[in-house]
Amino acid sequence: MNKEAQRAELHRTIWRIANDLRGSVDGWDFKTYVLGMLFYRFISENLTDYLNRAEREAGDADFDYAKLRDSEAREAMRETVVEKGFYIFPTELFANVRERARRDPNLNETLARVFNNIERSATGTDSESDLKGLFDDLDVNSTKLGNTVAKRNDKLVKLLDAVGDLSLGTFGDNTIDAFGDAYEYLMTMYASSAGKSGGEFFTPQEVSELLARITVVGKTEVNKVYDPACGSGSLLLKFAKVLGKDKVRQGFYGQEINLTTYNLCRINMFLHDINFEKFSIAHGDTLIDPAHWDDEPFEAIVSNPPYSTRWDGDANPLLINDPRYAPAGVLAPKSKADLAFTMHMLSWLAVNGTAAIVEFPGVLYRGGAEQKIRKYLIDSNYVDAVIQLPPDLFFGTTIATCVIVLKKSKPDDRVMFIDASAEFVRGGNKNVFTEANQAKVLEAFAARVDVQHFARLVDSTAIGENGYNLSVSSWVEAEDTREVTDISELNARIAGIVARQAELRAAIDEVVVDAGLLSLGQQGQVHRVRLREVGTFIRGRRFTKADYVDSGLGCIHYGQVYTDYGTTTRQTVSFVRSDLRSRLRLAQTGDLVIAATGENATDVCKAVAWLGEGEIAVHDDCYIFRHSLEPRYASYAFQTADFHEQKSRRVSESKVVRVSASALGEIAIPVPSWEDQCRIADALDAFESLTGDLSSGLPAEITARRQQYEYYRDRLFGTGDGS
Repeated sequence: MNKEAQRAELHRTIWRIANDLRGSVDGWDFKTYVLGMLFYRFISENLTDYLNRAEREAGDADFDYAKLRDSEAREAMRETVVEKGFYIFPTELFANVRERARRDPNLNETLARVFNNIERSATGTDSESDLKGLFDDLDVNSTKLGNTVAKRNDKLVKLLDAVGDLSLGTFGDNTIDAFGDAYEYLMTMYASSAGKSGGEFFTPQEVSELLARITVVGKTEVNKVYDPACGSGSLLLKFAKVLGKDKVRQGFYGQEINLTTYNLCRINMFLHDINFEKFSIAHGDTLIDPAHWDDEPFEAIVSNPPYSTRWDGDANPLLINDPRYAPAGVLAPKSKADLAFTMHMLSWLAVNGTAAIVEFPGVLYRGGAEQKIRKYLIDSNYVDAVIQLPPDLFFGTTIATCVIVLKKSKPDDRVMFIDASAEFVRGGNKNVFTEANQAKVLEAFAARVDVQHFARLVDSTAIGENGYNLSVSSWVEAEDTREVTDISELNARIAGIVARQAELRAAIDEVVVDAGLLSLGQQGQVHRVRLREVGTFIRGRRFTKADYVDSGLGCIHYGQVYTDYGTTTRQTVSFVRSDLRSRLRLAQTGDLVIAATGENATDVCKAVAWLGEGEIAVHDDCYIFRHSLEPRYASYAFQTADFHEQKSRRVSESKVVRVSASALGEIAIPVPSWEDQCRIADALDAFESLTGDLSSGLPAEITARRQQYEYYRDRLFGTGDGS
């Protein structure tokens, strides 16, 4: 099995485990248990591998930290915490706790103690803030896991076993990639299934990668990266993939307002083997209380901040003097903090840095304070590019977001506009921004040259003259994919349709005004007879789904009668096994097949005439009416208002509406001569055929007329194609 197949199998297993285990717990809530336990396994195996390698390199080839007594392991604790940021005693390692779990009646207390000890191991050290509270959301005593301790422990055992059984290899065999990949997969799937309850601001991996690559164009390393609304950390960690974690020299910085997501972000850092001294993730409101004043500026900033979220704005008199917001002379609206995040990131951006920010499209063109902030950004020459992304990329929303790229050291005073709205493929229920789509955008971003219908470089002066509108559609002309209209051909086609419709109307009129034909139906002119006097009713015989085959004996059931009601049928649409012929009831050419049951009185007695060659099997929900009438005439007789009025008095209504053969036999219909039956059937056939042709021609004319209208409208306004 190749690497991709192994990954796909791992993903399927993870998702099955996550869903099987959660029970009644909401998926987005249960992710903290699955991801938390995955983290516990990771740091246990990470620490074990670290200590084993150190001892074995020192000469003890058989050393196994997991088999030590806690008392023996204590002497290495202080030095290990300095290096790894935490410590786990051998008895508290994931593998050892799991091995005892089924025999531990106090498993919930054991796990709570273990998690507390892991956090306490960092107390008073540089890693304390990075470990503190990491397990807070993994509440092993929550009633969500069960109403009793026994039920909760049973769920915890299953969780330990499930995570422990995941095939994530060993630390000498790409384990870090496997753990990190498993984490990202789970976050993606949880966000996808959670919708707005949890996944609204989760950034798809391909968008995260685009942002990271934009900020490092022309670079092989950066000093440090930052995300002021970092969520689970996926944007920050893309730099580890794009550049390599060692190429982010001074580490990964971020802040997150949601406590649960803040914890998940720190877990994510560990799972991607970013050690505690290489990341600083803070909890809090970046806009009001930013945590990294002493760490800015940042050479690379990426972010997908919450769209149109509320903030203090001008209700807080201190903010207008905040050095992050003051330069624009105005604050972002209280109900739309989007550009407040943008100003914050610009303030903390290094002179040689790049910021790539996902924005709600409204910030590009709305007036008021947002227009004034855009004016500041353009007039100060900070906007490097604006990229329109495709719709329906993000979880929880289908809107087409955009990316604003900021730089403090631009080579010119122009803005690159890129329209990537069509750069996607459909994958499942979302659009996917593929590697090829990313490559096309990055190529245009780096080249900074015009590409027809895709990219355009615009002077900042022109943007100012257009009200500082940064909407991509205002600057990149969309390709006109409309069909060029040949008005002469279109007019000729309309004339042909009109002429044909006129012929059909005339032909219908000829049928309608046939006075001699209409006189046949005058009251008292035609003898009326009961159906039992001109034929017999034969109940069909049951056949089941198991009897259906691709070919064999033709058959018809009541569903097909409903579908073909009012027509004559000459070919079968279903077949049953030919060996059933001797026990089934067969309709012969000319017989009517009548629905004996239905959901209401209207459906009962719908009928079709069988005019195909040979015999056809009829289901027991239908009657075969074998008669001496012209078959088409008989079929039309079953459609008349008089017939339905008589029938409605004879149906029996209970759970299933039905009519008996004897009741059917009492219904009377007019029966003229055979010649007149044929004349009536021919006339009605012609009327149906002609009106059908007339109806089918009307949509074509309407479509052509609409096209004709649009052509003349655009020509009259001077915007037509000139054909």
